[in-house]
Amino acid sequence: MPFLDKGGRVLLGNVLLALAWAALRGEFSLDTLLTGYILGYLILLALVRGGVLNTSPYVGRVHRALGLAAYFFWELLKANLRLALDVATPSYHMKPGIIAVPLDARQDGQILLLSMLINTTPGSVALGVSPDRSVLYVHVMYMDTPDAARQDIKKGFERRVLGVLG
Repeated sequence: MPFLDKGGRVLLGNVLLALAWAALRGEFSLDTLLTGYILGYLILLALVRGGVLNTSPYVGRVHRALGLAAYFFWELLKANLRLALDVATPSYHMKPGIIAVPLDARQDGQILLLSMLINTTPGSVALGVSPDRSVLYVHVMYMDTPDAARQDIKKGFERRVLGVLG
């Protein structure tokens, strides 16, 4: 079965472990299934790292997705604090500008996720993508230099998006 190739078997194993956990608990609620999924993932991670199972792209991808989520929440917290501090103080520290970010992401899903993460973070808005999908235009509210803002996006969100969806 093609959907079970390249980590699909490990994903299926993780789902089956989550269902087994829910069955053992006697409750098929969302929190029980989520707990079972997390415990199943940790078991599969230990089996892959211990050499019992072959290395799976699924295990690395879940790890990178968690890293992207953690990075996003950290950036969200920093941006909210910066914006709140700027609003609460009498002087403004905003240095707005529009930058062109050259993209390594080429697929629609990668560009969409990158744009959504940028738009969800206060102080930045993805304005559009060039027709050839090589450049993303972003409005940045706090820009020290255009190159620094560009590198923040490329080394931050884009690198992590490509790690998950690349």
